[in-house]
Amino acid sequence: MPLAREDLGLVCATAMSVLFLSGAESAAQQPPSDRMAAWATALGVECAHCHAAGDWSSSSRPTFEFARRMMRMVDGLNAGPLEGVGSITCWTCHRGRTIPARLPRDAWQGVQARHGDEFRAAPDRALTMSVYAASLGVECEFCHEPDRAAPGTPAKAMVARMLEVIDLIPTYFDATRRPTTQCFLCHQGERRPHREPSG
Repeated sequence: MPLAREDLGLVCATAMSVLFLSGAESAAQQPPSDRMAAWATALGVECAHCHAAGDWSSSSRPTFEFARRMMRMVDGLNAGPLEGVGSITCWTCHRGRTIPARLPRDAWQGVQARHGDEFRAAPDRALTMSVYAASLGVECEFCHEPDRAAPGTPAKAMVARMLEVIDLIPTYFDATRRPTTQCFLCHQGERRPHREPSG
């Protein structure tokens, strides 16, 4: 029997408190009510977005299986390239939207314009470096030393590990839904991705 709207709100609020106080516990280890509440908040949807009315276990809605696939992706990323770096949740990319935000063109174009002289020497790097900087809301010095040939900062060393994340995400999608991934997906203009809603 479906919960009344006021009961669902109480369940969601309680579940969210448990979820966000539980630290890096994977989605697969959380009770189903906690997972459902976190997913609904992360995507800004109601339960019926994934579930068939009156039958919570039915997989008749395409979003039901897709949510399971996304849970496997989050768990796979956290246990794989993100292990020891910091876990992510559905909130990290979605932040209350069914479709994660994309990097605005003017954000990376602004970086590219500010560093036009430098990029003229390496035009093949201009787009990539501009997207990296805009995605994290940083300037080139965040990763690079003034001597660009120098090894760079610890942030630069992290890039290779994060590129594994970028490469792994599309493998969880079928060919018809495969996204183009970029750092902005998780960072959304900030150095550290959000794991949970703030405030």
